[in-house]
Amino acid sequence: MTSPSPDTAGTEAAPPSRREINKTATRQAIVDAALALLRAEGLEAVTADRVAEAAGVSRRTFFNYFSTLESALNGPTEAFVEHVLQIFETQPRDLPIMSAAVNALNALADRSLLAPVAELVAAAHTSPQLDRLQLESWNDCAARLVDAITSRLPGTAPLTVSVFANSIIGAGRAAFEHWIQTANGDLSDASLARLQDHLTTALAQLRDGFPTLNVPAAPATTREA
Repeated sequence: MTSPSPDTAGTEAAPPSRREINKTATRQAIVDAALALLRAEGLEAVTADRVAEAAGVSRRTFFNYFSTLESALNGPTEAFVEHVLQIFETQPRDLPIMSAAVNALNALADRSLLAPVAELVAAAHTSPQLDRLQLESWNDCAARLVDAITSRLPGTAPLTVSVFANSIIGAGRAAFEHWIQTANGDLSDASLARLQDHLTTALAQLRDGFPTLNVPAAPATTREA
């Protein structure tokens, strides 16, 4: 049996405490309540008081967990990104970063994290307010990705990291848009599997330099006099 490497020996994470488990459950209850109100009554119904009541917490507790209503509605995206980044960080350090990103999305086994994100992105198509919220969410994703890349490749020029991170986010947004055009609101596991495939395909296009676009153009034909 292989011995643990010096980097990982003795660093196993301790199981979460009861307090941490309760905090996670409360946070999830607030996010679920906000999404349920959004589905049932629209964005206008999503107020701090109503979300707190539906989640079984006080208004004060709501704001202890989320600074704004928008951040509560961004909860699913945050959870999804956090999960993918955790997988990303387990990839071998010598693996090219785009390959690590593609592997992280391919390794996503729990598509239940993807479902509420897909639902929010689809809903944003008919709501300017939700569309602005989604833009904020994508910007937050880019910032998180910048931090992850900087940690993995310290010393890389900040502009390079920013351009790279936003390219990945742009590819992800394109994948979601393509899925929305064909899914017609279908959130079944099969439909989410197609969305996951679109995401990995979009990142693979970035990784491989868009090979289908690198075909030399056919020479222009000249008309005979």
